[in-house]
Amino acid sequence: MADAMDSKSISCDGSRGSSPRPGTNVSATDAASAIGDVGLARALLPVLLHDLNNHTQYLTALNVLVAHGDAGPNGVEALAQTAREIEELGWILGLCAGGFGGDLLHERTERRGLVPLVALVRKVLRREGRDLERADRDLPDLPTKLGWRGAWRVGELLFVCARTASSPLAWEIRADGDALEFACRLDPSALPADIASTACADSGSDRVRFRIEAGTRA
Repeated sequence: MADAMDSKSISCDGSRGSSPRPGTNVSATDAASAIGDVGLARALLPVLLHDLNNHTQYLTALNVLVAHGDAGPNGVEALAQTAREIEELGWILGLCAGGFGGDLLHERTERRGLVPLVALVRKVLRREGRDLERADRDLPDLPTKLGWRGAWRVGELLFVCARTASSPLAWEIRADGDALEFACRLDPSALPADIASTACADSGSDRVRFRIEAGTRA
């Protein structure tokens, strides 16, 4: 997949016979209106709530142990880990709210916000019999200017493309200044029209690329 991000093999400027590309550069502020947002939010929410419930049960059990003086030497370490994971789930909950049309996060962003999002999207996909190749890879930091909308767009593209693919999705994502580049191996014609219209691809290629950029403020 390293060549999937090669701008020489996949061009957004129409070179080397690339296909027409209406709306190629996707504004991050338009992410919440793109196809699949509500579908992704609805798919994520049950998994998210299940994970939150598991942490609630753990905290309840820990509270009982602490009350009886039996928390043990690892109690503080486990509590710290739970706090970190709950904070990540809070970020995903805010993203889901954005997918449903509510801007709860406003200007909040998370530098490592792609990591928990990709992990949760993969959980959803695996429940459906889908998967991502090399899901444990290092992910780039989320550019501050993209905010939560940029992260949500990444989740949406992973979700839609992986559900379209006939095998675990081969994909790459990298930072390019204040933008993100997402690429995967997929027949562009298999994508929903709303998603395909934002992609760059060589004519007849099974590689497709999306650029996620910050939008202009009114």
